[in-house]
Amino acid sequence: MKKLALIFMVLGMMVYAPVHAADVSDLENLWLSSESYWNGSNLEGSYSAADAFKTDTASFNNFYAYDAVYMYSSWGGFAYSNIKDTTATGFTAQYNAIPGSGYDESDNYAIGYCNTLADGQPMITFETPQAMTGAYFTNTNYAYYSMLSGDAFAKKFEAGDWFKLTIIGKDDAGAETGTVEFLLANGTAIVDTWTFVDLSPLGTVKTLEFALTSSDTGDWGMNTPAYFAMDSLNGSGDLENLTLADESYWNGSNLEGSYTATDEFTSGIATYSNFYAYDDIYMYSSWGGFAYSNLTDTDATGFSAQYNAIAGSGHGGSSNYAIGYENSFAGVTPTTRFDVARIIKAVRITNTNYAYYSMLNGDFAAKKFGGAEGDDPDWFLLTITGKDEGGATTGTVEFYLADFRFKDTADDYIIKDWTLVELDSLGEVKSLEFALTSSDTGDWGMNTPAYFAIDSVNDFDDDGDGYSEVEGDCDDSNPDINPDAIDICGDRIDQDCSGSDLKCEDDDSWLEGCFINVSKGGLLF
Repeated sequence: MKKLALIFMVLGMMVYAPVHAADVSDLENLWLSSESYWNGSNLEGSYSAADAFKTDTASFNNFYAYDAVYMYSSWGGFAYSNIKDTTATGFTAQYNAIPGSGYDESDNYAIGYCNTLADGQPMITFETPQAMTGAYFTNTNYAYYSMLSGDAFAKKFEAGDWFKLTIIGKDDAGAETGTVEFLLANGTAIVDTWTFVDLSPLGTVKTLEFALTSSDTGDWGMNTPAYFAMDSLNGSGDLENLTLADESYWNGSNLEGSYTATDEFTSGIATYSNFYAYDDIYMYSSWGGFAYSNLTDTDATGFSAQYNAIAGSGHGGSSNYAIGYENSFAGVTPTTRFDVARIIKAVRITNTNYAYYSMLNGDFAAKKFGGAEGDDPDWFLLTITGKDEGGATTGTVEFYLADFRFKDTADDYIIKDWTLVELDSLGEVKSLEFALTSSDTGDWGMNTPAYFAIDSVNDFDDDGDGYSEVEGDCDDSNPDINPDAIDICGDRIDQDCSGSDLKCEDDDSWLEGCFINVSKGGLLF
């Protein structure tokens, strides 16, 4: 009975786990001494063992074998490393990522090795099904220099040669959800920087499997060293990777005397511009571009509330969000730059407290929208401009943060909630620029505070059921599955995203087939 109860407990935790939106696995939770790696070895005589290491949400498989008599070792799957040497070559440099650090100059990164002889194919298993956004990939030193110059086993790459990483998504039942291919080398163009690979075509997955192929093959298979480096799995634009103390913000200030500096911060695929200037003699400070914040006070007003989103949290109840400020006096335009040119489906926008209450009630510099009688045709407009890799404009999207131009004044509004703004009409963009205009202007320009809040870059309700992944949709490819759906008992589908299927009264048929799921890689945990 105790064994049966334990099985039931495991099944309850593993089989009917909810689908989660993208959680970032950046490997910074893993400890390593400086300039070292972990590859599964326990340094304790002969053994052969399957192992794994975990980030917050993902388990990376590992296999290691060692024979102390013949002094033979072999590994496969994933290792992790913080080695910085970019000049080391050959087999001893198999644990080196060619950029010399993790993505965004972080310490740790993962090394994948496709060891076909030892059944050590790299695989990542998630605690709960995850909606894929993407990850960063690059070459190892070993593979890079082998392709660049050739070695004892492999040729120097020429025009027509290629080295390809294939990533396969699989669902809870082990069925393929899709594949994504990424060329680590194309002819003599060999990847040597962290490069974002869009994994969203894979949908929601329980596991990721990785395979390498090359144009350089021989009697024993592929000659190119079967290695790749990986970091920041499921990096997104939700800003939750940014660290803040409770009820605080970052605006570019380093609190260290007089200075003027441009800066930026990155979340997933997006990098946000920032400018900050401070003079400690005249006690003057100025900033522009983007800040980020987790302030929750929705009642604060005035200039001191410039870092507060009027919604009281990030989109979907998340902690962090970004604040955009168009500082016309310093010539600073809020700009978001992407890792690669891509189609941005949508963003979420709302007002800051400062702008909201200024328009609602007026202040020392700006008028109350609608005027004393409530019928002034006021408006506050955010214009989003897409730019391609060459800096050419791809299009514009307009979003009214407030609009008092309606014939019926009851229709007048000031945005107070996170609102979806679709951007796919801009096409493929490398950057977005944000500009604010208002009906309330004076001799010094716009009187309405030039602020807005932004979150969830590229978050979208893909299946049109009214919920995005951030809003709790556990399968955004199926409109019949969302938090408002009615769960059907016993069908092994979590229609209402509650975290488990509804059990039918006096029916144990829901257990059928569950044991199969336990064997689908769950033991890696």
